[in-house]
Amino acid sequence: MPDLFQQESPLVQMKFVEPEGAEPRIEEVPFLGFINLRGKSTHMAFVAAVLKVLGCEPPTEANTMRESGDYRIYWLGPDEWLVITPTGQAGRVQSQLQAELDGVFSSVVDNSSGLTLLNITGENAAKLLARDCPLDLHPRVFKPGQCAQTRLAKAGMTIAPLRDENGFEIIIRRSFADYIGLWLQDALVELK
Repeated sequence: MPDLFQQESPLVQMKFVEPEGAEPRIEEVPFLGFINLRGKSTHMAFVAAVLKVLGCEPPTEANTMRESGDYRIYWLGPDEWLVITPTGQAGRVQSQLQAELDGVFSSVVDNSSGLTLLNITGENAAKLLARDCPLDLHPRVFKPGQCAQTRLAKAGMTIAPLRDENGFEIIIRRSFADYIGLWLQDALVELK
C-alpha cells in the first residue's frame, strides 16, 4: 500500500533542460521550511527572541535579508519576515519561536507546504528572468543581501541574488510552480 502522506515537490514531474554554454541552470530546492514571522522590530523582547532562536536579528531595512548559519530571514514589510529553514526543521523552529515569543505580540506561521524555491544560475540568469520581471537585476543595482517581492510572468515571487554564484533564488507559491516551471522552460528556448 502506498504511503498516503509522502511529501512531493511541487515540481516533481518537471524536467528542466540541461544548460549549454552560458544558458541558465534551473534547479528546484525542494522541502525547505518557510515560516512567516510577524512582530514589531522596535519591541526588544521580539528582537531578542528571534536572535536567540535564529542567531540574528530580523532585518529592518526594506528589501534586505540576513543569513545566520542555515537560516535566511527576508524582509517582507515593516513587521513581516520570511524565515527559510533547512529541510525538516520548520516545525522545530516554529515551536522554538512560539515558545520564546510567548506573551510577545507576534505571529509565527509555517507556510512550508505552500512555497518552493528555485535557484536560477549562470551567466544569463538575469537575462532569462528579465523576459518578464520588472526589476533591474543587474548586479550593480540588485546585490547579494537584498531581496524583493515582485512578479515573474504575472505570478508573485520573492527574489534574492545568490551570494556565492552568479544567479538568483526565487520563492514561488506551490500553486504557481508548474506554471512558472513551464514559463521558464519556454523562456530558455526563446533565449537561445
